[in-house]
Amino acid sequence: MEKKALFYGIIHIGSSNLSLRIVEYKNIDNINVIEEVKKHITFGEEVFHNGKLSFDSILELCKMLKGLKQLLSDYQVKVYSVYATSLLREAENKRAIIDLIRVHTGFRVQVLDMPQEIYFKHFALQHILRVSNSKKLYSPNFNFLFIDITSGCIGLTVWENGVLRYQHNIHIGTLRLLETFSVNQRDSQDFSIAIEEYIHAIMTPLWKFVLQYNPEYVVFSGSESRIMTEFLELKMNVDNMVSFKSSDFYKSYTKLNHFVFNKSKNISKYGIFWKYGVLPTIYLYKEILENIKTDKILIMGTTFIEAVAMFYGAEKTNDSVLSNMRTQNLELTRSIASCYFYEHEHAKIMESFCFTILNELKKKNGLTNRDEFLLRMSIILYQIGKFVNLLDSYKQGWNLIRSTDVFGISEKEKDIVACIVYYAQGVFPHEKETPFALLTDSAKMTALKLIAIFRMILAMDISRKQKLKNMTVKIDSDKLVINYDSYQNTSLEEWIFEKEKEFFQNIFGIEARLERR
Repeated sequence: MEKKALFYGIIHIGSSNLSLRIVEYKNIDNINVIEEVKKHITFGEEVFHNGKLSFDSILELCKMLKGLKQLLSDYQVKVYSVYATSLLREAENKRAIIDLIRVHTGFRVQVLDMPQEIYFKHFALQHILRVSNSKKLYSPNFNFLFIDITSGCIGLTVWENGVLRYQHNIHIGTLRLLETFSVNQRDSQDFSIAIEEYIHAIMTPLWKFVLQYNPEYVVFSGSESRIMTEFLELKMNVDNMVSFKSSDFYKSYTKLNHFVFNKSKNISKYGIFWKYGVLPTIYLYKEILENIKTDKILIMGTTFIEAVAMFYGAEKTNDSVLSNMRTQNLELTRSIASCYFYEHEHAKIMESFCFTILNELKKKNGLTNRDEFLLRMSIILYQIGKFVNLLDSYKQGWNLIRSTDVFGISEKEKDIVACIVYYAQGVFPHEKETPFALLTDSAKMTALKLIAIFRMILAMDISRKQKLKNMTVKIDSDKLVINYDSYQNTSLEEWIFEKEKEFFQNIFGIEARLERR
């Protein structure tokens, strides 16, 4: 029997655009757009310049959102979600804005962290490329460098032979770049030199890490991609992408002065967006193409709202593509851990214990696939603090995780992972300690459950010798029974398990037993 299609709306409050997309979602490859609305806004410039949004601007934003809510009502859309990116993320009065939007419109806005924003976009881009590969256009076996340029940030993501290897985000989006300079400085004849040098100074440290993966394909995306194709005199194909060579870019770049001095013509042709996006994007492209020597270059026109609408449907239907992305996220996490301190075999056996134990616990204790994902990420990262200092490695690990953009999880989830690492050994969570106190009440309960499981799992390979084999787990009445085989002495594992299981029992209310067959 065919599943009923989902019908929902997505609203995006961006720095330079307010957008609505209403879709009918059957599956990730069958999404029918019922309605789409896009309105240019200038609130982003105000926030980046003043650090906050004025009361008048908030009311104007609310008025626009009321119009979108009426459109949702006209289409009888009952299910919808509202996302905000850098505009609200950067605003000092974010909480007040969110509350006033709720009061005036009834919308509850989700403010996305930068890694989340880039993740949603990347999710769509890599899927679209894989679909294109089925048409024999672009092979995933190439080493891809994805570069998403938005008004507030740039995300760089590297795939090596189909595996996610590197991801980094930097706060120099197109609008933010412009706001670094005054209006008079932007109009100066020296502006082009100054902005090129400024971009180069910020991005130079990244190339050492990116180039080690020998990217063969560069894939550009972002809100300015449509205008960049006009600048390069290119036309998107039916898949909303177009390829070009470095020589095509430099040929157009030589015409840049003519492009700049025809401001009135360009604003008329491209809209006011030309002023805020195109020039910084051109200089960013130049910096990137001067460092990534390849002629396999793509521009993809996928928008954020298109990407998040795709992700929303996939999440609601638990599409298998999400599981594939989580696998890739864990692979990227291993790459991060390998830069510090990471015991591959030890982490591998702990991940297998995690899967087996949670598979049983999820049946009765409210744990989810997402919880398993966070616990596995904690297992991979829990030793990275040893790279800095062995004596207080748990503290160093907590600091390193919280200061790293971890692809695929939100800032709140990253705090849970960091908290698990902090309490991986020795001390137990305390309400007044910062790592635990930072969490929300619901996150604290999740963290406590995952810490309890983590400490038992760690005990089971405390010797780092992977002694426990053929492990099975079963909840029998009020007992969690873990059986295993081994040809080695497992006294150390059993003794440490006995010490750690009390915490698990207090949290879950069931006894834990480790029994040798």
